[in-house]
Amino acid sequence: MTEPSTRPGRPVRMVLTPRTARPPRVPLLSWIHRRPEFRAAVRDAAGQGGRPGFSDAVIIAVVAQGLLPGLFNLVQSWVDQQRTEVSIRIQVGDAEAEIQVNGRTDPTKLLDQATRALREAADGEAGPTA
Repeated sequence: MTEPSTRPGRPVRMVLTPRTARPPRVPLLSWIHRRPEFRAAVRDAAGQGGRPGFSDAVIIAVVAQGLLPGLFNLVQSWVDQQRTEVSIRIQVGDAEAEIQVNGRTDPTKLLDQATRALREAADGEAGPTA
């Protein structure tokens, strides 16, 4: 049986944190907003406390799990263009995991990696059952 926190119907909250040494040619948020399905769900986290050492804005996304492959493909293509990386903290329900996207990441495996990490996080929170 599938854990409630990793059910496909639950929305996914993500914090995307790009790492760039210099200002990107196209900011990640602008890159993602090229696709209309992400314009309302993906926004700049300005005013919510960014992290030092990250030159691009921290981005918040709350999307349906069905949109994750498209979002991961966009992030991967941006990473490839910028020759940089993005840290993505993913939360579904109470389960939370972090994955790194870099130039060596296979975009077709990102969803599997995220799903596996969330499942492991959910299992770790549940603890042993009697």
